[in-house]
Amino acid sequence: MNTENNIAAKEFIQKVFIDEIGRLVEAGFYHFAFVIMAQGLETLGSFLDSKPLKAREQSKLRFSHAINRLMPKQYAGLNNNHRLYDQLRASLAHTFTVSLQIYLTSKSDPVLGKNHLQEIDSKLILVAEDFYEDFKKACERLMEGMEKGIIPDKKINAEFYYTF
Repeated sequence: MNTENNIAAKEFIQKVFIDEIGRLVEAGFYHFAFVIMAQGLETLGSFLDSKPLKAREQSKLRFSHAINRLMPKQYAGLNNNHRLYDQLRASLAHTFTVSLQIYLTSKSDPVLGKNHLQEIDSKLILVAEDFYEDFKKACERLMEGMEKGIIPDKKINAEFYYTF
C-alpha cells in the first residue's frame, strides 16, 4: 500500500464524521446523517481492537464496543441484546430503513423531537441533532485517546478522499 495515499484516522474522523455529518444535520439531511453515524459507530469501534480496519465479521462487536466505551452510558442499556445494532445499524446498512421499533426524528418535530432516547409505544426515539452531538463526543473521546497514546492511530486509505 502506498503510504502517501493514507491519512491519519484523526483527520478522517474530524473531516468526515464530525464536519461532514455536522453539515448534513445542519442542512436537514437527517436520514443520511443517521445512516452514516450508525456505520460510523462501527468504524469508531474498529479502533478499539487490534484487528485490521477491514477485518471480517466484526460489525456487531465493533458497534457494541463504540456504544459501550465511547457513547454516553444510556446507549449501552439501549443496546442490550444488540438492540441498537440490529434495529438501527444493521437495518440502515442493509435496507436503508430502520426497524419498526425505532423512530428517527429531528428537533423540528414538536412532540418526538423533545424525547431523544425515550420510548413511546415501545418505540425508541432517536433525535438527529442529539444523536449527532453524542456521536461527535464519541469521536472526540476516541481522538483524545489517540492523542494520549491509549488508542492506536490506524491509517485510512485516502485515495478516494476529496479535498473540499
